Amino acid sequence: MKKIFLSVVLVSLLLMNFPVLSSSDKWVVVYTGYLKPGDILSVGDYTITVRQSIYGSPYIFIKKGSEWGTFFKADFGASLEYENIRVTPGSYDSEKGLFVVVNYKVTSEEHKAKPGLYFKDFEILNVTNNTVKIKYSGKILTLLANSSARIGSYLLEFTGSTVVLYELPKVVVSRSGTELVVSFPYREITVFPGETIQLPVFVTNNGSEKVTVKAGILSAPADWDVGLYYQGVEIGSMDLEGKSTLSLELRISIPQNASGVHYIKFSINDEIFTLKVKVKEPKGVEEGVKVYTPILVQEVEAGESARFPLVISTPYDANISISLHAPTNWKAYSTYQNMRVSEVSLRKGESVVFDVVVEVPRNADLGAHEIKVGIAVEGSQGSITKDIMFVINVYKTYKGQKATLKLAVVDDSGMPVPKATVKIENETYGTDINGLLEVELDPGEYKVIVAKDGFEKAEEDVKLEDGEVKELKIMIRKEAYYFVVDTESDVYPITLGSVSSPFAITIENLGRNDDEYKLGISGLPSNWNAMFTQSPESTLQLTKIKVEAGKSETIYLKVYPSLNAKPGKYNITLIVRSSSGLVKEVPIKIDLTGIYQMDVNLMNYRLTITAGEERETTINIYNFGTAPITNIRISASAPKGWEVYVEPQSIPILDPKKPTSAMIRIKVPKGTPAGDYRVRITVKSDQQEWNDSIRVVVRQKSTSAYIGIFLLILAFVGVILMIRRVGRR
Repeated sequence: MKKIFLSVVLVSLLLMNFPVLSSSDKWVVVYTGYLKPGDILSVGDYTITVRQSIYGSPYIFIKKGSEWGTFFKADFGASLEYENIRVTPGSYDSEKGLFVVVNYKVTSEEHKAKPGLYFKDFEILNVTNNTVKIKYSGKILTLLANSSARIGSYLLEFTGSTVVLYELPKVVVSRSGTELVVSFPYREITVFPGETIQLPVFVTNNGSEKVTVKAGILSAPADWDVGLYYQGVEIGSMDLEGKSTLSLELRISIPQNASGVHYIKFSINDEIFTLKVKVKEPKGVEEGVKVYTPILVQEVEAGESARFPLVISTPYDANISISLHAPTNWKAYSTYQNMRVSEVSLRKGESVVFDVVVEVPRNADLGAHEIKVGIAVEGSQGSITKDIMFVINVYKTYKGQKATLKLAVVDDSGMPVPKATVKIENETYGTDINGLLEVELDPGEYKVIVAKDGFEKAEEDVKLEDGEVKELKIMIRKEAYYFVVDTESDVYPITLGSVSSPFAITIENLGRNDDEYKLGISGLPSNWNAMFTQSPESTLQLTKIKVEAGKSETIYLKVYPSLNAKPGKYNITLIVRSSSGLVKEVPIKIDLTGIYQMDVNLMNYRLTITAGEERETTINIYNFGTAPITNIRISASAPKGWEVYVEPQSIPILDPKKPTSAMIRIKVPKGTPAGDYRVRITVKSDQQEWNDSIRVVVRQKSTSAYIGIFLLILAFVGVILMIRRVGRR
């Protein structure tokens, strides 16, 4: 207990001097470059290798330690994330190999940036707002804010206040010129004395350079004839070019006196293989039963089928039954004369040809897979069993690849249905204008639900295999009764005092059956009237209309406001009721506007005013329109020094067909010379404007007139006297 307590205290003290703020994960690029088949890229605990199928397609294999990890086809731009590693392949070059980018998920440590702080052999020397100086292994590094740098096996980032440390994995590339892959799936076989067995052995050189293949039998029963052959010739070694495959044959001849269980060991270069051979005791009933197959191994692409012919004959009447054992999730069955069978009856001396059909799933693993076939022969002389093993070598797989669903949605007449809603799991999609939808999905089973207004909902289950492109057509049936209503606009403009223009309404019957529709309006103000007509010019009122299935009809709405209605916005509702009971309600906004017509008259357009006096006159304003005139303002402009009064100067509102008036008082200053003058009158409202002028004749008082006449006489006499004086001279 004391040791545990001291350990806890020691860790606590270390943490007090090592202020780790928080941690988070980040993907960091740790390797970019080419990998040839046979190269081994080690990233921490993970190893990455590149291999080629016999058709030249590159595959990436990922392992963690000694445990098997995963693999995927190295398509350009594809990416695979496995635990803490992510591999993205690029282009493949026959000389350089496959270009890969490897990201590694690292966990960060955040340290408050302050001078004197130590962590992982790093020492912070100086901190400013924009930089931090760090010492590591005798070297000094300056980091700018929001920048990063690699030092040894670490990645440092500086945020401006915090130093973030990432510890990177060790990355090592082991280069190799070649990579031999040996495919020999057999581990145990059953034979009869005197038989000769040929088992295929495939050797593939995934490298780019030629390699020598050494083959040899390490151990076998003393009196057995066992050898490795190539095209009928027993070999010990031979050259294998790069990017090529060698098909060998392990040939075993079993002596007539053989019995029991035996083991054969052979080697291909450094790989050693062990085959267990079980020799069955011969029985008299088995001597005449013959089983023959010309094909033992087939090369198959995942998602395709392989077919193995099997010929069986017996010297007596017998029932032949076949049992098959394939890998998990594979399908295997036997056929006879294109019919699936598991048992047939065979007459003496006859032979029967079975086909063993194997359907390879699209997510099958690359490499060799065993198909075990059990043959049971039961006749009057007894029963025997024979076992045969076929091999399928999967050279291309779609494992882990997304599937593509190409969906076409049509109606019950075969026409495409655009903008249909398609729900797959928790995602919702829509078909295009051609009723088509293409979507990528993970392999699995899905329920596809298609719906659209006016159609019955349709559902269909679909199963998608890895990398599969499946085309699916779903038919959705039209509803028996369904329709849509469309208006030319959301707003119906009407002008008071003028004839209402017709408002177009289209009813489209999208159902399977002909239908009749009743027409109505709700929300119409009192004393207003409305009617439906068949055409814009018609005056015959329409209350219902019949529309054939798949067709549309256009009707026209005419609304007549009351004469005393006020301009503004009015909301009404169009109601269309189907004979089937379906109802559509369409809101319509009526924009009622009026006619503005302001008329202004002056009571006097000419006034005579004696200088120094004032006169009054009246201005009359009339509203001959259908809408109120608002904010009426009356103003006057006169010669300088004159006084003009208007009462009232403003009128807030003047209702239609209503008059109003104002008084105008004009005062002419004393000393104003006699003559004609103009006083301009302006009337403005929010809607219209009027202006005119009053002619003002100014007169002088009588005494002033006499004085003026006397002065004129004196001036005239003076002029005459001057003329006479000048004339004498």
